[in-house]
Amino acid sequence: MLWMSFSCRRGQTPSSLSPHAAPRRPGRSSERWRHGDSAALAALLARQAPRFPVPEAAPESVVQSMRFEPALHFQVELGPRFCVRVESLRRTPLYVVGGRDCWLQVGREPALHLRHGDVVFLPRGDAHRVFSDPGLPASSLDELLTHSVGAERHAQASGEHSVWSGGFYRSVELAAHPLVASLPSVLHLRAADAAPWLRAMADAVRWMADRRAGGNGVGVTELLGALMQHAVLAWLRRPEAGMPIAGASGPDLSDARLLTALEAIHARPADPWTLESLAALCHMSRTAFATRFRAQMNLSPMQYLARWRIHLASRLLRERRLTLQQAADAVGYSTGAILARAYKRELGTWPSRAV
Repeated sequence: MLWMSFSCRRGQTPSSLSPHAAPRRPGRSSERWRHGDSAALAALLARQAPRFPVPEAAPESVVQSMRFEPALHFQVELGPRFCVRVESLRRTPLYVVGGRDCWLQVGREPALHLRHGDVVFLPRGDAHRVFSDPGLPASSLDELLTHSVGAERHAQASGEHSVWSGGFYRSVELAAHPLVASLPSVLHLRAADAAPWLRAMADAVRWMADRRAGGNGVGVTELLGALMQHAVLAWLRRPEAGMPIAGASGPDLSDARLLTALEAIHARPADPWTLESLAALCHMSRTAFATRFRAQMNLSPMQYLARWRIHLASRLLRERRLTLQQAADAVGYSTGAILARAYKRELGTWPSRAV
């Protein structure tokens, strides 16, 4: 027995290197940004980019820059025995588990035992399966979504069923955010070990995603975004919170000197940053700064800068419908062609295919 409710973005279906900017050239044509336009866009970016207080900067400032809209949010109730296959298809899932115990397995990795109230986030969007019995033939989630379109069948949740709520995000959008590179392939927060906020948010997601007796999907997009941010924040702070969370060790965002560099990159992405200028900003040698930055962020400083610029450019192209040249002007590349090549180098696809 299965029922599912979901919502997609308009026009979507359920299945569907070097960061250095070249020197800017004077005397651009009238088709490019005039001074007033550039100033307005710079102000827009300044409002959108997080500002990190230094030296008392906190991880919240970094995590708040993770703002994504799900391509799809859903709720599905499965019977007492099930096995569901979820292909990657360039989508990143955030799940809230409800009801009976079950398991999630990514590739050939050991399966994770999931219980009611657990939250699972797969930042890489790897293919995986969810099951109560691994010996059952696997059903395709895409087929379940397709067959459930327009369905009016609903079932009451019970302890014999597993109810999953959550959303799918476009992997290319998350991959463009540099903080995502520091996350493990699976982030699993266990409700039994978590603070009360996790249980409260998980309950709220389930209610909002319920299109029969709950919130009918209203507000679930915003709540899923907040849940993702708090899940990442809890993972970053897990030593001090005493919260066992599955995943490799993450960046130490209490390092005030690194936060100085992050603040500069986030607040002024279009500046002609170099490894030397960022190291000097942190009062560190170039080698010591580069080593410490990579150890904490899993990216070199210049890779982080490139990812942040491309993340901002992707949002401007998608949300503001700017041209490549306009987006390049805003984030620190001298031409749209250079931005497009950097985008392809970092994310493996051209901007025109990702917007």
